[in-house]
Amino acid sequence: SSDLLTGTKELPPTWLEISSLFASMAAVDAADPAMRERDEFEQRVRLFSEFLHNNRDDWEKRIDTNLANNCFRIPLDLSELRKLEAGIDQKLLQAPVKYLLPFEEALLAFLGETNQKAVKQLKQPLKLDITGAFGRNHVTPRGVTAQTIGNMLCVEGIVTKCGVMQPKLLQSMHVHKTIDDNYCESRDHRDATSLQNNILSGGGFPVQDAEGNELQMDVSLSVYKDSQSFTVQEAPDNSPPGQIPRTVKVVCDGDLADKAKPGDRVQVIGVYRSFPPPMQEFTTGVFPTKLVATSIKPVKELIEPAFVALDVTNIRKIAARDDTFKLLARSFAPAICGHEKVKEGLLLQMIGGTEKNLSNGTHLRGDINVLLVGDPSCGKSQMLRFVMNTAPLAISTTGRGSSGVGLTAAMIRDPGSREFNLEAGAMVLADRGVICIDEFDKMGQNDRVSIHEAMEQQCVTIAKAGMHVTLNARCSVLAAANPIYGNFDPSLDLAKNIGLPDSLLSRFDLVYVVRDLTTEEIDRKIATQVLRQCSMRGGAEGRRRGVEEIHSSILERRQEADKEHTQEATKVFEDSMPVVEGEDVDQVVTVDFLRKYIRFAKRFKPVLSPEAQAAVADKYVDMRMRFQSGFADQSAAQEGNPDRKPRLAVTTRTLEALIRLATAHAKLKLRKDEVLQEDVE
Repeated sequence: SSDLLTGTKELPPTWLEISSLFASMAAVDAADPAMRERDEFEQRVRLFSEFLHNNRDDWEKRIDTNLANNCFRIPLDLSELRKLEAGIDQKLLQAPVKYLLPFEEALLAFLGETNQKAVKQLKQPLKLDITGAFGRNHVTPRGVTAQTIGNMLCVEGIVTKCGVMQPKLLQSMHVHKTIDDNYCESRDHRDATSLQNNILSGGGFPVQDAEGNELQMDVSLSVYKDSQSFTVQEAPDNSPPGQIPRTVKVVCDGDLADKAKPGDRVQVIGVYRSFPPPMQEFTTGVFPTKLVATSIKPVKELIEPAFVALDVTNIRKIAARDDTFKLLARSFAPAICGHEKVKEGLLLQMIGGTEKNLSNGTHLRGDINVLLVGDPSCGKSQMLRFVMNTAPLAISTTGRGSSGVGLTAAMIRDPGSREFNLEAGAMVLADRGVICIDEFDKMGQNDRVSIHEAMEQQCVTIAKAGMHVTLNARCSVLAAANPIYGNFDPSLDLAKNIGLPDSLLSRFDLVYVVRDLTTEEIDRKIATQVLRQCSMRGGAEGRRRGVEEIHSSILERRQEADKEHTQEATKVFEDSMPVVEGEDVDQVVTVDFLRKYIRFAKRFKPVLSPEAQAAVADKYVDMRMRFQSGFADQSAAQEGNPDRKPRLAVTTRTLEALIRLATAHAKLKLRKDEVLQEDVE
């Protein structure tokens, strides 16, 4: 007892004390992950805050500029983050949720220190817009796989479906149902789009307050944000041939809602997340996944090999020749024998005229529309194929396989939400490109009418299901058709043979009649050319356009393109071409060079000179007189010749077509300023 009083001897701990000790350790462990996460969060806030204060002037100016432009997303380049800490940019791409939220909190705190007034005037929360080189995270929708869930991705493609913009509840306010005592209780509502890991479950409305009084939601006091979802599909020129294009669903809110329309080529940066439904007793394990967008930008330029100085020199050399037009037309689909005029027309179509937007809002198109009508087996479809493989953006359809809404745009009711979605058709997706329609005569009458507006006004207007939308369809139309009886009938006149209404024919700038004439000389020429081509061995040069290897990452495809087009000039002339025996070999330029030439020539915007204007006017008057009277020349009309035939209608659109063709020829000769009289000729 004396030992107990002095406290020199210790008693062994009881079981009760031991169990309480273990319980307290377990409690510390349970609190530990939450504490650790909070510490990491604060550490990242401090890290980014320090970074902002080190570059204080630059960030103050950047934030003020963006807020003045009513933009609440402040750009942050990944290369800037590398200066902050080595490897942090990769960590951000792998786990964006861990980094974006603390960074945004530090940004708001920084703005509060530097500009208190701006914080009070904020209409939306400040967000970061991550930009820069995403490396392997820069993909097409085909590269968005299970491995990328939770990562930050940069996805490029075409917007195909677009939902309606709707308000989404952020914070609900609840007041007493029976008592009017200014009591108000708020409840936050978050889901996976808010990029938070610890989403509060049970986001229902409170029914009673702490004292048991009934509550009801006040709709007008609650806080909302705009929300919209759309679908991005891989671009037709990037998808591997013979495979169904992949799509990815994008969710955007706040200022990003309503930024993208169907048919736009966009680059969406965001976090790829899964959206699991509320947990039940069993699950299939397949959850819907969506890309939560942090930035949406339109893609203007397509991936194209760059020009080298030698290329430009070669292009100017070719343009200085007298026979430029003939040479390039000959190089257009060189495998097809003859059809020189058709090739010239298609070459001019690829280059195009100059579009004009007048001050009063009138839009005059610069795209040239071409119609080929002719006998079967004349190489019409092969010409269309060549245009598809040469043009930077070309979409192909056939007459029977496409309906009117498939060509323009359609309203589709979403099966899940019963909402209407807008889906873009082929002409809208081919904006700023070429659309090739084969078997044009097999299209139904109603379907053909729907493309009238798209061909002349170059936009598609839809007024259905309470939506009134105008979409751009600035594309050149290249159509191929057979005559009304399958073969061309010489006893009937041209209009009866073609069998299309004048309203549609007047929208085509060039109408070509391709005949299969039986003369021994032509037949022998064609037979020799076909046999020559069969005897030629197609080497590596015979590789077609289109991605043969499946590149889901845009970076891979660009590297592949760089390997092919290392900074060397493109070869100008073809080495070997199948020719008829006993004839001289005509020079033909390579397809790659032709592609570069067309791209180079497209940039010019020449204007008609006074002499060219007079020449166009004379030509138009002459054509109008001849076609109205039905005689090939005016002298026959005065002599009262009986064999007159009604011809195609010549309208003011024909005059516009003359101007477009003259402008295209001037661009072909690389004239920057004026269209000369020789272009009109």
